Amino acid sequence: MTSRGLLTLLALPWLLLPAGPTAATEPVEWRLAHYLPERHFFASGWLREWVESLEAASEGRLRIIVHPNNTLLRLNDIAPGVREGRAELGFGPAPSSPALSVLGLPFMADSAAHGTRIALRLLADGMLDDDLSGLHVALLQTNAPSLLHTRSTPVRRPEDLEGLRMRGATPDIRALLAALGATPVEGFLAPQVYGALRDGHVDGTIFPYEAMGVFRLAEQLDYHTEVFLFVSTLGLFINEEALAALPPDLRDVVLSHSGETQALAAAQAWDDEEHRGRGLATAAGNTVLTVDGSALAAWRAAAERHTHARLAAIAAEGTDAEALRKRIEALTVAARRDLQSPDAAPHR
Repeated sequence: MTSRGLLTLLALPWLLLPAGPTAATEPVEWRLAHYLPERHFFASGWLREWVESLEAASEGRLRIIVHPNNTLLRLNDIAPGVREGRAELGFGPAPSSPALSVLGLPFMADSAAHGTRIALRLLADGMLDDDLSGLHVALLQTNAPSLLHTRSTPVRRPEDLEGLRMRGATPDIRALLAALGATPVEGFLAPQVYGALRDGHVDGTIFPYEAMGVFRLAEQLDYHTEVFLFVSTLGLFINEEALAALPPDLRDVVLSHSGETQALAAAQAWDDEEHRGRGLATAAGNTVLTVDGSALAAWRAAAERHTHARLAAIAAEGTDAEALRKRIEALTVAARRDLQSPDAAPHR
């Protein structure tokens, strides 16, 4: 055999190898859609750390491509889009359900930690099964409660809202503002509220304290009325078919990053940001107005008009809304006890 023939023979095994990584060695890529700006505390903090932990635990076999700020799926399309497979993962509002609608009524939840415990009990009791079909719930939580923020005018009681133009993000929030006595205003996305306040298009808004950080609203506000009105339920959802398609050991990695521990840690991150946001407001020289006694009773009475309207709408869809309300009110008491908070917290 010539030397050239010998070299050719020796090279054959290498020539038969694939030119690059095989499909079996390439990582599984999942798209994560969420609505938060990249600089939002949760997107740049807890959620980013969750993604990094998941990827590390998979030893590089699972890669998460993050699509923030509504770039892949819009806010209210996140959970449906994940269910339909337009993204494998999504963080955003939980699908609408009677139980979560009642949880979002005024004065139901005191904090993200409190609201999350209620949401987790609803999930464990199977009260959300139909609404979450097709989705694996990696976490279910609420944000911190929204409160009133105003420019120039202090608001201590509902009658102080009369004539004030208050920005409301959704029809339900605007209905609540109207029930409280304000003039609701629509048409401004969250990042536009800073300019709307500065330019005099609105007199105030309703947000958790987190907005003082990500949207710098403390710079355009003077008063913060601590009547904690409602929470919104959020979730980190996974397409069930995408999860089932993973190898068993990789599926176990995903499942180990799901559940109550994850949800409570996420809720704590939201509550921590509330403390920071309140600090930003006071550091800006703004006035925090606490609410108790007869003023709190007046806020509850005004909000009850909105609550009755919402319960009537839920009942019209075939749900025993009053029974559901009593059930969730019982859960609020139990969750508050778990948190070792007094049942009659002064501003709740």
